[in-house]
Amino acid sequence: MTKTMIVGVGPGFGLALAKKFGQRGDTVILVARNEAKLKAYQAALTGQGLEVSYFVVDVNEHKQVETLFASETDVDKVIYNVGITAPDDPIHTAPQAVDARLHTNVTSCVDVCQQYLATEHPRTILITGGGAAWHPSMYTTTLAMSKAALRSYALALHDSVATSGVYVGLMTIQGISGLGPEMSPEKVASAYLKAVEARNQAEIFYPGGKLSEVSEFDQLKELAKNPAKRAALLQAHPEFAKYQHLLS
Repeated sequence: MTKTMIVGVGPGFGLALAKKFGQRGDTVILVARNEAKLKAYQAALTGQGLEVSYFVVDVNEHKQVETLFASETDVDKVIYNVGITAPDDPIHTAPQAVDARLHTNVTSCVDVCQQYLATEHPRTILITGGGAAWHPSMYTTTLAMSKAALRSYALALHDSVATSGVYVGLMTIQGISGLGPEMSPEKVASAYLKAVEARNQAEIFYPGGKLSEVSEFDQLKELAKNPAKRAALLQAHPEFAKYQHLLS
């Protein structure tokens, strides 16, 4: 039985990825900082007959990442799905805050990838990118910087390990979870599974298969113009309240 490790598991894409790869027959390893949530995810997934374990790890802490891969030396696939998406701007966001977000979103991914590549038989790395890499915004400045840097790293890593038989893919997600049928966590997780099976693209644009002309933030602003849709959106996704003052 193959093992899939998902680094950065939340109630959206991360949990859907765990379910999708578990249903495929993989043993799934959940990695995140919050043990209470990890226990709940594990219970839900094992209740569906899936083989699931978890590790409490803060990816900002190198020693914890090192210990993780010293414990799990035979993982076949690693999916890096960590990201701080809080809004900020290029003038008022303190350099220390920018540095902390870049570390979580980018440097920690480098650490995870390097530690994984040093294990017994690394085979696949999928990295969650975003359309923000292509569409910088004054409202999501550090997120766009992070996704651009992550894209650069993922493509460089893809080329560096290609001849060794390791596949590295960048999943450029061009939408927000739950906004439209194509952005349901289930469908997004299916796209990751398809990429793992095909192993033939350095960068996968989802949805659409090509670069979108519209950023995720612009999609959100367009939807928010309709008061009813805006209210429904905030009810379904209370985490979007952090963007509320930017959507008028």
